[in-house]
Amino acid sequence: MRYARWSLVTLILAVSAACSRQQNRPAELTQPQSAAHVRDPHSTTADLAVPLCPATFNDSLATDGIVGKDKEGVTLPKPKYTPEAEFSDEARRQKHKGRVLEFTAVVGLVVDANGKPQNVCLMKSAGYGMDAEIFKAVQQYQFEPATKDGKPVAYRISVEMKPMLF
Repeated sequence: MRYARWSLVTLILAVSAACSRQQNRPAELTQPQSAAHVRDPHSTTADLAVPLCPATFNDSLATDGIVGKDKEGVTLPKPKYTPEAEFSDEARRQKHKGRVLEFTAVVGLVVDANGKPQNVCLMKSAGYGMDAEIFKAVQQYQFEPATKDGKPVAYRISVEMKPMLF
């Protein structure tokens, strides 16, 4: 049986320059965008347990302690540990049926002042059980937290994840 493995594409924050595309690079971190989020029509029961992100976030360091639009003087979070998501059984079945599927998902999260992911939610659904697998992997991420004036602060990011099959 072939094993499937997720390759996290690039790990960059929205304010950093776009890197050239290479395989086996960490996931790309971007600023969350405002759009209504919907589930993939092929979402499984496990996928439905992953919460969808709201269309917009009104983050403010002053009101909710999360750096949002007030980014001046903020050093961005840096990834330290980003495990890859496993392929779901349903995704493997689709692959064995000969279907060519591209699983791309975007997950929003807050990197808290301790560098842990919080408020993980789905911004773009991949379906086929992959949303649940991605959710499990992202909850294990570890970061060096963002800082403002030398003090750790919570910072909202999004992570784009794409699979790589072996």
